[in-house]
Amino acid sequence: MDNNYENEEIKEEMSADSKSLLKDVVAKQKSDNDDKKTDKKDKKKDKNKKEKKKFNAKKLKHGTMATVLTCVFVAVLVLINVVTTMLFDKYPITIDLTSDKIYSVSDESEEYVKNVSVDVQVTVFADEDTFTNYSAYNKQAVELLKNYCKLNHHITYRFMDIDSNPDVVREYSDSISQFDIVFETNTEVDGEKVQRTKLVTPVDLVNFSDAYTSEFLSYYQQQGVTEQDLIDNYGALNFVSYMSQYGYIESSNAEQAYTSALMTVTDPNPIYVTFLTGRSEVTELTYFKTLLTANGYNVNSVDITKEDIPDDTSVIVVPAPQTDYLDTEVTKISDFLNNGDNLGKQLIYVASYSQSSTPNLDEFLAEYGIDIGEGVICETYSGDYYNYPCITTATDLSDSFKQDVVTENPVIASEFCRPVNVLFDEQGMQSTEQYIMSTQNAYTANIEVANSDIKIGDKLTSGTQCYFAVGSKAKFLNDSEGTTVYSNILAFGSEYLLNDNILSAEQYQNREYFLSVLNGITHKTDGVTITPKTIA
Repeated sequence: MDNNYENEEIKEEMSADSKSLLKDVVAKQKSDNDDKKTDKKDKKKDKNKKEKKKFNAKKLKHGTMATVLTCVFVAVLVLINVVTTMLFDKYPITIDLTSDKIYSVSDESEEYVKNVSVDVQVTVFADEDTFTNYSAYNKQAVELLKNYCKLNHHITYRFMDIDSNPDVVREYSDSISQFDIVFETNTEVDGEKVQRTKLVTPVDLVNFSDAYTSEFLSYYQQQGVTEQDLIDNYGALNFVSYMSQYGYIESSNAEQAYTSALMTVTDPNPIYVTFLTGRSEVTELTYFKTLLTANGYNVNSVDITKEDIPDDTSVIVVPAPQTDYLDTEVTKISDFLNNGDNLGKQLIYVASYSQSSTPNLDEFLAEYGIDIGEGVICETYSGDYYNYPCITTATDLSDSFKQDVVTENPVIASEFCRPVNVLFDEQGMQSTEQYIMSTQNAYTANIEVANSDIKIGDKLTSGTQCYFAVGSKAKFLNDSEGTTVYSNILAFGSEYLLNDNILSAEQYQNREYFLSVLNGITHKTDGVTITPKTIA
């Protein structure tokens, strides 16, 4: 029993020790687990700290890089802005989005403008905003002027208010008015400085409609009042404003006016064309004058019955007089062409079926081998005429002076054209040449025109006929180069060869061909043909 009792005590002691040991083991395990958790937390915390530091470093790195890139981008934008601003100030760029390109310079004018080699200053006598906002035509004129200056650094412009600059205005002329434009340059001729100026008025910047001529102007002309009288009375600006209100302005003439002005002031040897009036001329040849002016010719007119031909005139035009010239008037023409026995002058003579008998003029023309025949030229086959046999087209042209003709097969149109006959081919120092010929199926006949109905009479002559011929007198100069100078008569059989509608028509090449001939005979620069622009 004692042994059993002892065994029980031993079991109890072992049980107590086991419990105590288990408790210690559990406590230690718990402690170890807690320590492990703490270590894990600390490691995780340390890892988070490291990752956070790494993220912050990366964030700082990217943030710095972004800031740097932003600064560089902004700097580049600023640099581009500065550079483009400087470029646009020097070479402004605009885009013409109008359907008819009304603000753009035509290829013909652009070529001429780019070749200007002398400094030209253009002064617009008005405040820029006032001038530009006055009308759509003024705005177009300003934009065109700026485009001319972009094309060539030799051309500059400025706006000058008349009221604020009276002294400057007086340097030009007391006749300068509001909205006038002056082109000026200083050129050298034969070693001497010569200042050339060309005035462009508000009237020069626009084209008037047919109704303006047939309704408005014809009414005043019947009262003995000319167009220039009206312009002088109202002032150019008010006159244009008045015509605009009544719908008499048809299109812009700014490009023609500018290119013409450039030609005038940059040409060292300008050519002056004088139209002779006073003998009931059949036509004023309005478009022909515009064409000459647009190509740098200086155009004016004198009354041959009262005035002398100006000394600086190179070309005179006799536009189909219905009344014959007196002997004294024929003498003026003859003396002009002889030019003190120096020759070098030109006469454009325009005949008309509407003329009465002109024996004095006919006798003078015969001296140059020219004879204006009877009747009008008609064609036999419909392919050579339009509606009536006397409204014809011609394609047989002389190759002389075709340097400015770009159309491959030019067609010349005419109506009621009298035959231009030549009395000889060559005679001493005189010669003739026929420039425009009909077909061999042509003939001449008298016609009657009544109420737009044309009646063709019997044939007068048959065979090839001439529409346009040139008679010349020549003289050899006593110089080392053996130079020959000429005085010429350019004889047109009809005013319709230079008719406004025919000259402006694109399907015929009258404008191109006759301008080329005149440029060649007068030794002028290549012609520039510009189409007027309608502004909506």
